[in-house]
Amino acid sequence: MSNGDQILRAHATISSLRTNLPTDYEVEEMWVKEFNGALRKIEAATSMDLGEFKVTEDLLYRSVASGNYLTGKVNYRDGLWCRRETLLHKIDSVLRYFTGLQSGQDRQIDFKRS
Repeated sequence: MSNGDQILRAHATISSLRTNLPTDYEVEEMWVKEFNGALRKIEAATSMDLGEFKVTEDLLYRSVASGNYLTGKVNYRDGLWCRRETLLHKIDSVLRYFTGLQSGQDRQIDFKRS
């Protein structure tokens, strides 16, 4: 596959994640792996460093399933989890970044005072 094809496939994956992400407060690690994998495809095809857009390990955590306030016992769900808004932030950031690159905004970004 060509580099252009890899980029298009990764963009399609990221856009689809944005549309199909569960609406729960937390999302399973598999969603994060899919997103980070798409970014790795773009990095390989372009030699760009997209590390700041990736969801890092420190943003994943064990999710509490239940707890007993009398005993202090906490039960966790299986696997690692990420806050949905954190993943959405990363998805939106990288999509806007590439939209800016396509339109040439990477060279001229204007911040206007209100």
